Amino acid sequence: MNYIDVSEWQGVIDWEKVKPNIDGAILRAGYGLNHIDAQFVRNASECNRLGIPIGAYWFSYALSTEMAKQEAQYLVSAVRPYRMELPLCFDFEYDSVTTAAKNGVTVTKSLATEMTYAFCEAIEEAGYYAMFYANPDYLNRYFAATLPKRFALWLAEWGPGQPSRNCSIWQYSSKGSIDGIKGDVDMDKSYTDFAEVIIEAGLNHLGPKSGAEAALEWAKAQDLCRNDAATVNDLPTWGELALALREYQEVIK
Repeated sequence: MNYIDVSEWQGVIDWEKVKPNIDGAILRAGYGLNHIDAQFVRNASECNRLGIPIGAYWFSYALSTEMAKQEAQYLVSAVRPYRMELPLCFDFEYDSVTTAAKNGVTVTKSLATEMTYAFCEAIEEAGYYAMFYANPDYLNRYFAATLPKRFALWLAEWGPGQPSRNCSIWQYSSKGSIDGIKGDVDMDKSYTDFAEVIIEAGLNHLGPKSGAEAALEWAKAQDLCRNDAATVNDLPTWGELALALREYQEVIK
């Protein structure tokens, strides 16, 4: 399956032109201390509107496991209004290590590994499919061998041929070209049908529901929307509402 990954660096994307050329996209939701990517809301909304499967990643500037957990919560909060059919990813790279050093923190293999576990486990606790991003250099220097056995690996290894190791997604180029995007774009190949796996596993809040559950969810949503006392946090997201309505309509056909 052919994916792309994008951020605000790709500018305003014409997703209608992009759609015929891809099977999905992984969007940067944000970075560091809850800095939301300038194009994330538009990218996620457009992909949901057009039915393009999406996942999201958070570029980490964590200095500790607690900060990594907090970044995971920022990512979960950012994606909550949208339908996510692909994984949520931890992205820890060279700039992450450089920034840590500027803040007096030396990133060791132990620390990087522990932060990845902390982030990905927090993503799983929130009900989403977790993944981490790494290149071969970082897999050797900063990530323990246990990580790719525990969490899905998104491998950045640019060049022709095949990836040098097993991975779930292979980012094979940073110089791709796609109609609808001005300039270079990262190109990825997925070896897993995540949309199917995630739904079958009941993750990303997309799991199959019985007809009764769908009808009940929709009725509850309607009651909440009519209740002036309901808080914003009590309300279901638009994606949840749309999914419940679609399932309820199937029940009553």
